[in-house]
Amino acid sequence: MPCALGGLAALAVLVSGCGHEAVAQSPATPCRTLPPAQLPHSAGTLTQSDSGTYCLHVGGQLDVFLSADGPQMSARWSPITSSAPQRLAPANSGVLTPPVGVTPGVFVATAPGTVQLSSRTSDGKRWQATVRIE
Repeated sequence: MPCALGGLAALAVLVSGCGHEAVAQSPATPCRTLPPAQLPHSAGTLTQSDSGTYCLHVGGQLDVFLSADGPQMSARWSPITSSAPQRLAPANSGVLTPPVGVTPGVFVATAPGTVQLSSRTSDGKRWQATVRIE
């Protein structure tokens, strides 16, 4: 009797007598297009109001600008870190002088994969975004 499986159930069912196993795979988290770039040669720019997963191609540059809150700007953001600098490497724009109270980050995608960018303020506020490099 031939093996016939249909629909999504086939992804997670071990089919006896067919000589193979269908394994469920979680689909890749969908990624969004980056917000428009604020620097030349950049694929896009993220700010503290951006979160979620964004797409970036290998070789693309991503800029991040996190602004301090409050009139005194006392809760400044720490330097922005990449969870995998071998994939999303910190870079130097060569011309970046940020305004007072802004923590900048420039990153270049060097290899495919998924990377977390993160920072925090001295008062405990956290920022994080995911970048899927394709």
